Amino acid sequence: MSQTPSAKSNVFSALAYGDFRRFASSLLLTSMGVQLLQTAVLWQVYELTGSALLLGLSGLARAAPHMVLSLVGGVIADRLNRVRLIQAGQVANAVLVLTLAVLALTGAVEVWHLYVITFLNSAFTAVSQPARTALIPSLVPQENLVNAVALNATIGQTSQIIGPALAGVAIATVGLGFVYLLNGLLYLAAMAAIIGVVSSSVSSQTPESPWRSFMQGMIFVRSKPVIVSLLLLDLGATGLGSYRALLPIFAEMLGAGAAGYGLLSAAPGIGSLLGAGIMLSLGDMKYKGLYTIFGVLAYSGALAILALSPWFLLTLVAASLLGTTNSIQMIPRNSVILAISPDSLRGRVEAFRSMMAGGGPPLGYTLSGGLAAVLGPPLAVVIGAVACAVLVAVVSITRPELRDPHLGSTTNTKT
Repeated sequence: MSQTPSAKSNVFSALAYGDFRRFASSLLLTSMGVQLLQTAVLWQVYELTGSALLLGLSGLARAAPHMVLSLVGGVIADRLNRVRLIQAGQVANAVLVLTLAVLALTGAVEVWHLYVITFLNSAFTAVSQPARTALIPSLVPQENLVNAVALNATIGQTSQIIGPALAGVAIATVGLGFVYLLNGLLYLAAMAAIIGVVSSSVSSQTPESPWRSFMQGMIFVRSKPVIVSLLLLDLGATGLGSYRALLPIFAEMLGAGAAGYGLLSAAPGIGSLLGAGIMLSLGDMKYKGLYTIFGVLAYSGALAILALSPWFLLTLVAASLLGTTNSIQMIPRNSVILAISPDSLRGRVEAFRSMMAGGGPPLGYTLSGGLAAVLGPPLAVVIGAVACAVLVAVVSITRPELRDPHLGSTTNTKT
């Protein structure tokens, strides 16, 4: 950490630290690259095939390596220099996307190219992502950790709004090849932006085998029931409370068409920025566990409103609230997990969280889609909302540590 902030109460206090500013700049460039690539690949798959099924398979190509390799990335993050690992992933992804740019510019791209690039991009990202999140606590003092996590989430949500919009304009004006070219340059810029960030190789000299190292991380997670409880709450929201796969159907049911679908897709990102802003203003708050509990409960309520709304405007508001409540529960949850995990194990703990976060949404899409096919989208989403709320109630009643006012604070990191 390169300097001391003059006003720790500032909502951007984490940015007073030079290493975190470089980290945040790199994250923004990387996140923009991810959004550009996802948007462009989906467009080109549909352009080449006209198949909704093949669009869905591109999502599977992204989800599968993430679920498998996140745990591998966690072991590596706790054995190697985390900054170098992040940079290696960014360079690898840049090479992938620049190769795709050449194929697109020469008219040689085929569907299988897009699947392979998507798969490998997800694999490199999965391996380096645990190192990225595990690095955050070493960049700021613990009293600024919630602020840093909130800014981290804000950057991600901002890219989810700007990235797809930029990709759409660029595809229409300069073509897919130049979009991929820009994407590759963003990855390279992200690699350069993080140069100078100090990160120790926390466990590089460990005599343990990678498998034993991995098991040590899982044993730690099991020894901390609060981590499992917090992740279970998140899995309830992403798995039981899934809705994104059904948004096109809701848009058609409300007579909003493709334009309405675009607005509904963007609304959670906008709401997430509002939620992150709220959490930024609170600083290192007490009762982080209760924020998570009530955040997921509020998420369930917004989900029910979205399912039952007869008006597009109300549905749009509900979609925004889903983003807001998700940020409100996610930021304190991740702050607690990072705070109570020792630095030597943080990569493996984050890998476990990343695996669940990556696996929950695909599972939720399958579950909500199957229920919707049998019961209709509104009832399917309502059932998911109720199930999510019941899960939250059970977890909050049976896990009293979630009600500890000092959970994840500097005075209580041993829960």
